[in-house]
Amino acid sequence: MFRNNTKTAVNKLAAGSMKVSRSRNRFVILAIILTTWLITSFFSIGMSVSKSWDSQASKLAGTTAQAQLPAPTEDQLEKLKELGYIKAVGLEAIFSTVQGISDDPDEAAHLVWYDETEWNTMRRPAVDGWKGAYPSALNEIAAPLDLLKQMGIKKPEIGMSIPLSYTTMAEGKPVRHQATFKLTGWFKDYSQLRSGDLGSLLVSEAFMKEQGTAIQDAGMASILFTDKKGLEQLIDSTKRDLKLGKGQELSPVSDTEHMDNGNIATLVGYGGIVLFVMLSSYLLIYNVLYLSVAGDTRFYGLLKTIGVTRRQIRTMIRKQALRLALIGIPIGLIAGAATSFGIVPLALNTIDLQTGGSLSFHPVIYAGAALFALITTMVSCIKPARVAGKISPVEAAKYTGVASSSKVRAGSGGSKLHRMALRNIFRIKKRAIVVFLSLFLGLTTFLVINTLVLSMSPEHFVDDYMPNDFKLTHESGWDKQAVTPEMLAKIRSIPGVKDMRTTYLAQAMLDYDPKVFGKYVDQFTARFMESPPSAADFKKNPEMFSGQVIGIDPADFREANKKLPSPVNAERFERGEVALMDGEIPAAFNTGDRFKMKITGAAKKTELEIGGMGNFLSLITFHSTAPNVYISQSAMKQLLNDPVVYKVTFDADRKDWDAISEQVTAAIAGNKDLKLESKISMMEMIRSAKLAFYILGGGLSLILALIGLLNFVNIMITGVMARKPELAVLESVGMTSRQIKRLLLLEGAWYSFISLLLVTSLGNALAYGAYRLFSQEATYAVYTFPAIPLAVVIVLVIGVCLAAPVFTYRKVRRAPLSERLREAA
Repeated sequence: MFRNNTKTAVNKLAAGSMKVSRSRNRFVILAIILTTWLITSFFSIGMSVSKSWDSQASKLAGTTAQAQLPAPTEDQLEKLKELGYIKAVGLEAIFSTVQGISDDPDEAAHLVWYDETEWNTMRRPAVDGWKGAYPSALNEIAAPLDLLKQMGIKKPEIGMSIPLSYTTMAEGKPVRHQATFKLTGWFKDYSQLRSGDLGSLLVSEAFMKEQGTAIQDAGMASILFTDKKGLEQLIDSTKRDLKLGKGQELSPVSDTEHMDNGNIATLVGYGGIVLFVMLSSYLLIYNVLYLSVAGDTRFYGLLKTIGVTRRQIRTMIRKQALRLALIGIPIGLIAGAATSFGIVPLALNTIDLQTGGSLSFHPVIYAGAALFALITTMVSCIKPARVAGKISPVEAAKYTGVASSSKVRAGSGGSKLHRMALRNIFRIKKRAIVVFLSLFLGLTTFLVINTLVLSMSPEHFVDDYMPNDFKLTHESGWDKQAVTPEMLAKIRSIPGVKDMRTTYLAQAMLDYDPKVFGKYVDQFTARFMESPPSAADFKKNPEMFSGQVIGIDPADFREANKKLPSPVNAERFERGEVALMDGEIPAAFNTGDRFKMKITGAAKKTELEIGGMGNFLSLITFHSTAPNVYISQSAMKQLLNDPVVYKVTFDADRKDWDAISEQVTAAIAGNKDLKLESKISMMEMIRSAKLAFYILGGGLSLILALIGLLNFVNIMITGVMARKPELAVLESVGMTSRQIKRLLLLEGAWYSFISLLLVTSLGNALAYGAYRLFSQEATYAVYTFPAIPLAVVIVLVIGVCLAAPVFTYRKVRRAPLSERLREAA
């Protein structure tokens, strides 16, 4: 026997069937477009936000390195390069300071050298707008744009002369130099936003060698690991493998954790949204294809009567699905790209990103979305094709797409329209379940996202994280006074300012006594240090046991004293005889114990009695090996001539916030060491974040809701079209078109009632569960019932459920009754 080549005939049948089923094609293509668009947008948005935060962390740190090791030895550098879990090791050296750039004589820039790995792999990705080349000759230099502007250079040019005055150390003494450098490049640097200094000028290796700088003395090794996960474990492993020397500490560059190390609750929530997206998309494509193929069952049965095989029918259906996918997927990808380049930057602009947003346009996102949509489309047609292939020609000729029930229902209400409508919904139970599930998933996702966004309360956020309305912090340059008495007087005189408090800060070295500090050191080192120092270490190196001394405002002392089990004598505290200790580690100190300390800059040591422990996290959040010591401001003034004001806090009525914020900002203008934080600015940041979530999350959830509604519309249209002969028979036996419309309206009403019942009950329960999960991290969240979004959902669902069946029936009635009856025969 010779095998017939029927490939051409099958292709013609598939193409002809597509031309006839134009309405079906539009639904399938729209389903594929929405699916591709949704997946592309979801992952593009998620990756863009994550990339933006990671990029900002790197730019503020000035490097993409994850850890740094000061003064590395040659053996340590060789060992680092041999370790398999380390991707790259770079070297830097800071060996000189530059004066005369700023009007402030205390501000200085640094001359810094980077090796090739440090610059290309770790530093250059953390700067923007790089122009030129890294310095190679002895007299070449590259500089940040902001630093050049301070030098009066607004339009830099390659090769222009840059005269500098810089200081180096020779035999322990500062030596001043004058030199003229040639500019080889410039860049936008963000690291000074965090460090508070002027920035770094980049010099060549030849310049470094001429200065005689050794990496072991003034150098730093930057480490980039092969994996972003488990940074603490990787650092611990590196410490064990390197065998650090005394005074060396391998520390992380930034405290910012990557999303991969995020809280389990966050990952569960993110995974849940992904699952909703995938399932909703699959349901839509599968249902549209299943119903469309089922509607053409009679056509496929007739094909079998003329000799078309089961395999050929399956092939024909797959080819139709493939052609529709090749039309819908590119359009969905284009829509997703438009979303990425249009809506995502708009949303990122509303987030408080100091270094700007980073758009993620990764090819894997688009390739994955296209592949998922294609696989979903092809998988969706497997079952319908199998059903169409198996059915006999006789059964196919009688197929109407409507399941008949053999059950006899007795009762006087059996003919009532609302009961008929309810029975019609569940005649094909699988179809009804798919409709309700699709609507439920789409609308519930819409509800969940709106619940989470509405629960973000700016007022509760600032109340939780800011005990005061305004906070002025001296963030850098603690060797000088940034908050002058004149500035304090100016702020105090601003109308509306009340309850103004100041906090002093100084460094101190405490005399280590194991009886007094033993418990504290044991608990502190166990929590924060890998190898705790011993009493012998403190005795050999007394400077190791140093910490902060904080002079607290009298009002802060009174509030803390009320909370102590045994209040401290206020007069003794004011005279500087008694101190309060840091209470972060409970039961670490015994009341009545005495200790000595020497404040940096003070003429002599002072002896104090421990009066108790308090919680002062609102005043200072950092710690050292020695505990934080809290004394009165009058005592601190006795020990230091001009103690540094670390923090100023004050309150005001809400109506005065804007005016006070403007006046304080003007009062501290030009002082880079000071940072003003206020509840009003914090609330604006949260509102911006809420707006970003509305734009990003709301857009995605709206697409999901539309997918559910589109699924319902398709099922209703397909169902009414399949029941066209049945409705014609009902009309012929006396049922009016008005009654039929009413029947279809009642069916739509039942769909909307059951769907809304599920959404308002189970959907709201899921939304509340998502809020509880969210509130574990966002403690400022306050559950807010999404009344307006829910009302929108109700109106939308009712409108679509009532309109779709009636609109379809009007289209069906265009054909004469006699023609519709012939189809039923």
